[in-house]
Amino acid sequence: MRSSKIVFPVLFTAFILGSAAASADDIAWDKIVGANPGKLNAEQKQRVKDNLNRLKNTRGCTESIAVCMAKGNQTARRHAGFVVRMVRKKKPDEFIKKGIAQRVESAFPEEVFSPNLSGHPSMGKKDARVVIVEYACFQCPFCAYLAPKLKKIEKKFGGKVVHYYKFFPVRSHSRGVASALAGVASMKQGKFWQMYSLMYSNRSDLDDDDILNYAQQVGMDIAKFKADMKDPAVMKFIEKDKLEGMRYGVDGTPTFFINGKVFVGLNDYAEILDRLGEEIDIVEGKIK
Repeated sequence: MRSSKIVFPVLFTAFILGSAAASADDIAWDKIVGANPGKLNAEQKQRVKDNLNRLKNTRGCTESIAVCMAKGNQTARRHAGFVVRMVRKKKPDEFIKKGIAQRVESAFPEEVFSPNLSGHPSMGKKDARVVIVEYACFQCPFCAYLAPKLKKIEKKFGGKVVHYYKFFPVRSHSRGVASALAGVASMKQGKFWQMYSLMYSNRSDLDDDDILNYAQQVGMDIAKFKADMKDPAVMKFIEKDKLEGMRYGVDGTPTFFINGKVFVGLNDYAEILDRLGEEIDIVEGKIK
């Protein structure tokens, strides 16, 4: 499981430390994106107000998040949603401040990568303008938690997002390599996503017999499946993914790249969804 990292680059310090430019009573609650402020209790609502007035916005409008949100700035509206989500999770103010910096780093990084997607399994329209690439291991518990949720992304974003899977078996997972081989072998028979669901649903049961049973369940040619799992070219395919990920700084699973930008921050489904929505805003010109 990939641990959450809190990174607070000095570059963003000036953007984060804002002043209480707007009255707490002037918060444009209806403009918040990605969270429902109506679910906040009185104490939480006050914390949100304090943060929105204290923290400075980071794109377009450079006043407080509260002021910029009231002006309709889309970045501020999304930052406000993040603040609401973190207050509901009972995260401290320092965590929220650093999280805003991470959001900037994720959306507008210094370096953008170009993962090789040729021959890799995908869900969604190949010409979608937002591409999420996941480096994952079938024995990773958080990957397993996210797996059924990620399968809903295409529908949730109306075909604007395509999801690619990259093989990154983790050394500490004894069946990481074997399950990755099974994944590539199933891909060769057009059964990857069926095996994906079965292996993640049963990540504690990935012995050879278990894997063969899953292959039979999804209707694969078992003789071909066994042969492909032993094919050196299949192992080479996995090794290329692993080495590529390591070059890009991947050190745990799951790690996500969205339009080549590494996702930094709280590795949580709601935050991944918000980041995808933000990238759609960027490619559609709502955030510049």
